[in-house]
Amino acid sequence: MSSGSEECGVLCCMALLERAVADAYARAAESASDPAIRAALEFISADSAKHARVLSSLGRDVQCSPQGCGRLMGELWLKEMEAAGRVRDLDGLLSSYDEVSSLECAAGEEYSTQAYVKAYEMLHERPSEIVSDLLRMISEDEGRHSRLLSMIRAAHSGSG
Repeated sequence: MSSGSEECGVLCCMALLERAVADAYARAAESASDPAIRAALEFISADSAKHARVLSSLGRDVQCSPQGCGRLMGELWLKEMEAAGRVRDLDGLLSSYDEVSSLECAAGEEYSTQAYVKAYEMLHERPSEIVSDLLRMISEDEGRHSRLLSMIRAAHSGSG
């Protein structure tokens, strides 16, 4: 595998993770009875789905598999995918809050590193300020997601 295709694979793998996270939040939102909590979860889900589309586009729509991504990205990526897959409803999301919250923080940290900008730049002849800004914005979104999760947890525990 060439360096360019491997780096492009990184973007594809990050898109897969974002899609899994979007689906997890959508499942949690469906089960939320509180309209504010439902709206917040739908907001996070929509952002994550948007991130998946952006990353897939940056990765030139390269196809990748969870197995291939596990080899490329390592154990942490696999654990994050598994955590997202275990969320079936709001209670499931909140019972695995620490794991899901760290997933959001990890995603923000990963996007904020220059590794993904460099990965994209390896595919092109010149650096892209647009790509750098897109990845920075995704990172900022992940920070907002983490804050929303804390608010959701507090609101849900206060209602029960």
